[in-house]
Amino acid sequence: MLITFEGIDGSGKTTQSRKLFHFLKERGLPVHLFREPGGTDLAEKLREIILGKEMSERTELLLFEASRADLCSEVILPLIESGEIVILDRFTDSTLAYQGYGRGIELELVKRLNDFSTFGLRPHLTFLLDLDPRTALDRVREKTRFESLEFLEKVRKGFLEIARKEPDRVVVLRTDMPEDQVFDEVVKILKERTPLI
Repeated sequence: MLITFEGIDGSGKTTQSRKLFHFLKERGLPVHLFREPGGTDLAEKLREIILGKEMSERTELLLFEASRADLCSEVILPLIESGEIVILDRFTDSTLAYQGYGRGIELELVKRLNDFSTFGLRPHLTFLLDLDPRTALDRVREKTRFESLEFLEKVRKGFLEIARKEPDRVVVLRTDMPEDQVFDEVVKILKERTPLI
């Protein structure tokens, strides 16, 4: 099973994905947590390049997809095929929201590249953590070139459009509340939608 956490930086997805990982681990379930970009030696090196250097939109998109292809082929697909649970802090929805809706790259092209890099893998459940970009920017300690208000407004709208189109997979959770309260909602939804707990 693949569970993903999505949202703009500062929305709390890293915190919530870690909380869910520890929650399931404590219950003896075979669970793994990874982040995107990252998760393999190659993907972590690509992460440094992506976050640290200015580049064109096309280069950025292709580097994200290369990182994802390595993570999926080397780690995620073998784990899922063996019946394990994978939690991801970002996945294909981030690329669609950031590079598609945010950067303006053709959405169908981004979708095709997502399918190619993941070998067709789709999340079973996605938590979209939604927060006003102004509040999110206040929360972000180490800002990268992705954190500008105008850009994040586009990205947030993109995420919400993805959720609108795929309500059976994507659950939108507001995160302008205490993190434990948000996590209670995560657990409640997980119990409703999966046989895990």
